[in-house]
Formats: sequence, C-alpha cells, structure tokens
Amino acid sequence: MKYKLDLAPKASLYAPPITGAIITPVQVFVAWQPSTWPAPPAMVDESFITTLKQVFEESILGEISNVLTDVQKANGGLDNRGHVLAISMMCALDAIASYGHRKHHFADFIAAHFPGDYPKHAVALYKLYRNSLIHSWNLFEASIYPDNSAVREEGGTLAFGLLNFFDALKAGAEAFLEALANDPALQKNTLARYEELRTTAKP
Repeated sequence: MKYKLDLAPKASLYAPPITGAIITPVQVFVAWQPSTWPAPPAMVDESFITTLKQVFEESILGEISNVLTDVQKANGGLDNRGHVLAISMMCALDAIASYGHRKHHFADFIAAHFPGDYPKHAVALYKLYRNSLIHSWNLFEASIYPDNSAVREEGGTLAFGLLNFFDALKAGAEAFLEALANDPALQKNTLARYEELRTTAKP
C-alpha cells in the first residue's frame, strides 16, 4: 500500500497554537491549521495526496490514536472511557468522508472504502451511530464494545468494538487515498473540498 498511514506521535520544535487560526504568520505546513496548507494543484498528484495523508495522520487520526493509547495506559482498557472516543471517531469519519464524497458522504465513504462487513451496514452506521452520537451524545438503538470485536448484528440492531472501528476507519482512509490517485470523481470533489477549507481559514 503506497499511502499507509503512520499514526506514531510526531516530534516538532515549532510551537504554534494547538488548533485554530495562527495569529503570527507562519511559513511552515502545520497539518491542523488549514491557513498553512499548500495551494492545491490543478490536478491531483502525488504531492497533493501526500499532503492530505499528512492532514489525516497528524490532525485527525493521529490525535485519536494518541488519546486511545493514553486511555489504555491509564485505565487498562476502554471500559467507561470510550464514549467520547466514539464521538470523536464519528466526527473524524465525517470530516475525512467529506473530501471525496458528496450527498451521503458518511455512508458512501464506508460503502466504498471500509473493510470487512462494514460496507453492508453503511446506512445503519450513519443513522444509528453518527447521527445519534453527534446530535444526541448517546446511543439509543445500537451498541459499542470496549474491545476489538467485529461489526455484527446483535439483538436486532448493530454492534462493534471501538478498537475494531478505529482500525476500519484507518484502513478506510488509506483505501480512500489509494483510490484518489486514479478516480476522477474523487479527485474533483477532494480538490474542491480542500480548497474550500483552506480558503476559509484565517491567514
């Protein structure tokens, strides 16, 4: 796989704000600050995909991975600590999916890029997990376990392990980056979304 994500913590001697607008202009690329992102090319090329990969690694999935690791070290597992992680994963998926897919980007991304049995549950994942957790903070018709269990139907609804979902999200992001190199529709949508986010950032 050409665009395999590396979620290991990155060392940096530069200390900008941890998120948001940069008050003092900076000339370096900071993945979590869109005002520093390079201008998009006229067409998707390897450099652009590498930039997007770095955004996914450092400002989205790497952040979640760091918290997952910290929680497991401090607590010995995700029991009673996975709720906010689940919410952050839904937001991460929503953000990553918005680059290449449009109308039903969350479900379309899962259907196109997630591994295993996740694609066949794409619409249910959107309704039961994304909408419920992001809009209502809780799950009402589905379950998440603090382990690596696979997605499955259980008790008339859906369930999966949080660690399994995170692995699937990482694999989905990698598959998306691989597909981006050769898919004109993904390229058009991704360039437009990237530029939209970049130009709305305060310089």
